Amino acid sequence: MIDVLIQARTGSTRLPGKVLMKINEKPMLWYIVNRLKLSGSIDRIIVATTKLQEDNSIELLCDQWNIPCFRGETDNVLDRYYQAAKKFNVKNIIRITADCPLLDFRLVDEMVEFYQKKNCDYLSNTLKPFYPDGMDVEIFTFQALEKAWKESDFDSEKEHVTPYIWKNSTFKGKDLFNSFNYDFSSDFSHFRLTVDEKEDFEVIKFLIENSDLKAPWLDYVSLLTKNQQIMKLNMQFKRNEGYEISLLNEVVNSESNKVSANIIMQDRAKNRIPGMTQLLSKRPDQFSLGVWPTYYKKAKGVEVWDLDGRRYIDMSISGIGANVLGYSDPHVDDAVINAVRNGSSSSLNCPEEVELGDLLCKLHPWADKVRYARTGGESMTIAVRIARAFTGKDKLAFCGYHGWHDWYLSANLTEPDALGEHVLPGLKPCGVPGALKNTAFPFRYNKLDDLESIVKEHQNDLGAIILEPIRNDNPVSGFLERIREIANETKAVIIVDEISAGFRMNSGGAHLLFNFEPDIAVFSKALGNGYPIGAIIGKKEIMDAAQNTFISSTNWTERIGPVAALETIRKHKKENVGRHLVYIGNRIQRLWNELSEKHSISIQVGGIPPLSHFTFQYENALNINALFIQLMLKKGFLASTTFYSMFAHNEIHVEKYAEALDEVFQKLKKIIEMKQVEKYMKGQSSVEGFKRLI
Repeated sequence: MIDVLIQARTGSTRLPGKVLMKINEKPMLWYIVNRLKLSGSIDRIIVATTKLQEDNSIELLCDQWNIPCFRGETDNVLDRYYQAAKKFNVKNIIRITADCPLLDFRLVDEMVEFYQKKNCDYLSNTLKPFYPDGMDVEIFTFQALEKAWKESDFDSEKEHVTPYIWKNSTFKGKDLFNSFNYDFSSDFSHFRLTVDEKEDFEVIKFLIENSDLKAPWLDYVSLLTKNQQIMKLNMQFKRNEGYEISLLNEVVNSESNKVSANIIMQDRAKNRIPGMTQLLSKRPDQFSLGVWPTYYKKAKGVEVWDLDGRRYIDMSISGIGANVLGYSDPHVDDAVINAVRNGSSSSLNCPEEVELGDLLCKLHPWADKVRYARTGGESMTIAVRIARAFTGKDKLAFCGYHGWHDWYLSANLTEPDALGEHVLPGLKPCGVPGALKNTAFPFRYNKLDDLESIVKEHQNDLGAIILEPIRNDNPVSGFLERIREIANETKAVIIVDEISAGFRMNSGGAHLLFNFEPDIAVFSKALGNGYPIGAIIGKKEIMDAAQNTFISSTNWTERIGPVAALETIRKHKKENVGRHLVYIGNRIQRLWNELSEKHSISIQVGGIPPLSHFTFQYENALNINALFIQLMLKKGFLASTTFYSMFAHNEIHVEKYAEALDEVFQKLKKIIEMKQVEKYMKGQSSVEGFKRLI
């Protein structure tokens, strides 16, 4: 015994009352019922509608047509189906929706025969669609329906009846339900014969008015092919939009009511720490305040555990590039733990600082001497002090981002937003002495005209030219060579900031890749794999100028930083870490390009491979960015529009990330098309520029 259950209600969100909309003086529901009556394999036709008063009209029609009508839950359609099947003792169910008025009874008969022959739990022609949208048929046992009714947890499974069955079926690689897809010899799935929108109704109306009630589905395809203007009316709508919207709603509504320990800690931090964190790039508002976890309990390899115990794969900023090998690298940690046990500091100096100096100068043969600090910003300030001490000149020409210290931020005393293109717009030089005005002048990377203008005006007073060797783009031909010439002509010191680029593509400074010889190079971040260490290396005659000024600090003499740096560099060289970082970064950039193209999401990808990033190309890009982060967190990833590769990243991580990214881009595209990005956001928008965290 096999029966049809037609789900029908008047309360459609996109096209209210569609099942009762009339064509040739008959409601759409009449057409599906009467086409199914022509089937030779159906025992009963049963309509399942809701208990809502607005659906009384559906029950009245069923009474007129002498077919059973069951009334049940409104949103839990799975329960409605189950209770209807139970009441009417249905053993095998053909599931049909009332928005498919042209369903071909011949197709139903074919599939019933196939279902009975295979003796399966579930048969569908939509698992891999070949038939037009609107020829959707599912056949399944009461036992499968009952299992789904008992086990389904998600709203999408309850609203759309069968997702629990097909997601756990043999067709999807599971073994709970034996399933098959009913194929066709050619693919007609791009034709749309269903009704969700007013344009759909116009297409169906045309087809019914120009064909016979018994017309086979291929006749409808032929009619549309001959009438392209009609066919194009609804081609913009995608298949299964209702199910996709249900999945999106789960993103918003499925969060636990439990207050997150991360949020509690954020609230404490707001009241105790100005700006909430010590590093701008780790502030939660840079991602999505209210969603981004902010605090970690544990980190190992590429995995991070937040204060709620959730584990994430980190495919984002990787400790802002500090953890080049990965979190808690066993080789580096063992060396550090041994140093701690032997005393991390004393009244004497640690020999490791000499060993590290020898190793750094060996990696960079142009350099002779070294000084240390423990952070990148102060290391750059030391380099600037040495350059000014050596040249006796105060003024600086710089390109890129180089930290928070007075010498750098003073550029915004001269021009209110001089640093806008180099770090962040809107940085206020509050607290920077006004006397530093007109001492630091920015130029753009690869823009020699900018630098030439600075030199023309200040060449006799220029003490240093400061730049990153590479950031987003490779240096154009002649750029670095001309900088060397200008430095020689003006007797300025060239300082290369390797804090971000160093140890990314090679074991040492990126300037080595371009055969560029600076006078001073500065390292931090990756140098200690997360342990605080900064190094300033340079030529003897210039570095010796440190003796003519005062540069000194107690904690620069501790042991942990040099020990961590030594072990990091040794492993970096042995494992050719730079090559791996470039490979992983290239993989991620390709994924961004391929999947954004697949889902028609507009992004722009940039950065050197180990320091990759992309930007959404929309007016509400910051909101889309926040929603992207939110959706990826749900998939178990710390992910943003920035990716810094670590040696611990491997192919398995990339593959898992690709799978999640594919699903998230698909959802994101749907939300963007619906113009409902803000509706689905649980946190705040990502911030642009430097803003005080209230």
